[in-house]
Amino acid sequence: MQRMKFSVGLVLLCVLHMWIGSSSGCFAEDGGHLELHLEQKFITAAAGCAQIPCGFTDLPTAYMASEIWFKGSPESPLGPEEVEKTNGLSRALSTLKECSIILWDLIGLDRTEEYGFMLKLATNETQIFPETVQVSYSAVKMNISLSSDVMVATKMTVLTCSLSDLCLASDPKITWKGLRSKKYFPQRHRLKEDKVLKYYEKLLYTPVPEDHQAEVTCEVTFGKNLTASASVTLTVHSEPQILNSSACTQQQNLLTCVCVSQGVPLPDVHSPLLQDKSVIASDGHMIVKSTFMITAEDFGRIGTVICIATNNLGQANMTLPVIFEGNPDQSNEIPVIFEGNPDPDTE
Repeated sequence: MQRMKFSVGLVLLCVLHMWIGSSSGCFAEDGGHLELHLEQKFITAAAGCAQIPCGFTDLPTAYMASEIWFKGSPESPLGPEEVEKTNGLSRALSTLKECSIILWDLIGLDRTEEYGFMLKLATNETQIFPETVQVSYSAVKMNISLSSDVMVATKMTVLTCSLSDLCLASDPKITWKGLRSKKYFPQRHRLKEDKVLKYYEKLLYTPVPEDHQAEVTCEVTFGKNLTASASVTLTVHSEPQILNSSACTQQQNLLTCVCVSQGVPLPDVHSPLLQDKSVIASDGHMIVKSTFMITAEDFGRIGTVICIATNNLGQANMTLPVIFEGNPDQSNEIPVIFEGNPDPDTE
């Protein structure tokens, strides 16, 4: 009964002192001042969370039920998914009970929020401390970089995705999207620096020709399900290839030959026996299509139509199959031949 009387008296005395403005807190059981100690009134959050050092004048367990943090006003208490109690942040532990927390960012946007602290006493009365702390949040800073501005197909390169000033308690997970090849090996690195986490992942990657002009994205999940991403467009050089869609089609006494080549830089496509008789078209990225006409009489004299595609990385040759329109069984299909160096027999 005496403890209950003291508890009620404590609350009434707190209310009186706060109402007359003579104190920013209440009186503890030993007659001392009940205070909240916030070491910082303005905190710049790391990406994903903020650490708030906090201590208050301890009360006997019988007089205190719970500690509550709120955003803006006591009517907006923070839930357990936003607040994680932690120890070791406050420097004034000799006389105070620690109320330090990790405050998780659930939004991930640039903004400033104000937070306060209150005690729920065993009497169902609430002690709201007037001290508050402002927290400035920022979106995570991401960067994706390449070891070389120009990649070469089939040769290993390095892509790096880095994140700076992450919350120390973060567990970042990176996903790469847009890569055409499965030949990659991630290397993860974590570095704690000045109360923040610096994290980066290097990807050892072997590009394929189809990666040219592809948009590659590094996507990260961190903190409490926050996400961010950064993208880069690849430039991948590759040796020429002559595609299987290349062929000659005979209609009566005329053959229309189409040679379709792929490569970066764009290949020079020609037929050595049909110079200056072709029409060139290109998609501007990696495909070149050369179309030329030849009479059946000239084809009978030449015997075969050879297509050659060349760039600074190599050369590809192909003898074009002839498809007789309306009678596909007469087609003379010959497989594609790829060569790294020019064939002297075709010069």
